[in-house]
Amino acid sequence: MNRFIISFAALLSSGIFAYSYWREWLGIKYFQGEMKLQLGNPQAPYFHSSEDLYMRVLLIFGILFGIIFLSTLYFTIKGKKGWIFLCFIFAMLSIMAVMVNGAIK
Repeated sequence: MNRFIISFAALLSSGIFAYSYWREWLGIKYFQGEMKLQLGNPQAPYFHSSEDLYMRVLLIFGILFGIIFLSTLYFTIKGKKGWIFLCFIFAMLSIMAVMVNGAIK
């Protein structure tokens, strides 16, 4: 049961973030999606000051969470529970990086 929960948590946490970052990046880049920048807001994160910077942050976090998701999927298929737990730790640290990045003004 414990192996299932860790595998599920690692896949779900990294998969949701990878999906959301890739969906927004691809939508803006190729499907004329609307960019939601907060230019006049002094409380907005630093990457809202420029369209290029915003797109770069989306791409970097999309790649990061995508790699973690694919790694977790691979190690789940191979049955390597130690590596799955390491991927879970990387997913949690990456989520913390997203929060810290959003807090930088």
